[in-house]
Amino acid sequence: AHSTSRLIGYDASAKSFDAATLRKYLFGGNISEYMETLQEEPEKYKRQFGKYQAAGVSASGLEALYESAHKAIRANPAAEKKTPSVPAGEKPKRYNKQRLTYSQRKDRIRQKLASAAKKNAAAN
Repeated sequence: AHSTSRLIGYDASAKSFDAATLRKYLFGGNISEYMETLQEEPEKYKRQFGKYQAAGVSASGLEALYESAHKAIRANPAAEKKTPSVPAGEKPKRYNKQRLTYSQRKDRIRQKLASAAKKNAAAN
């Protein structure tokens, strides 16, 4: 579906494609290299790859993990429906603040002005 010039491993200046580089990325080679460099700093490694550690996946076992995932996808390519993480009828957690209405914004300004006036009166 894509030309090789869009894929990792394509060298635009030489106009050549290196399939080995693409294979390395497809099987998590870049991630395993990063894992190996981070192993020198245990805290960072644990923060970044703690779940991998808990599952018993090491930098050397990453390629096998990706291989098994690819094999499972080829065996059953249909996407499985996930169960929602929030129970039915409940709203998911909001991470952004709910927008204030016009009257709430005006009231907030009124409160700030009253508080500033109170501080000025106390200072004088």
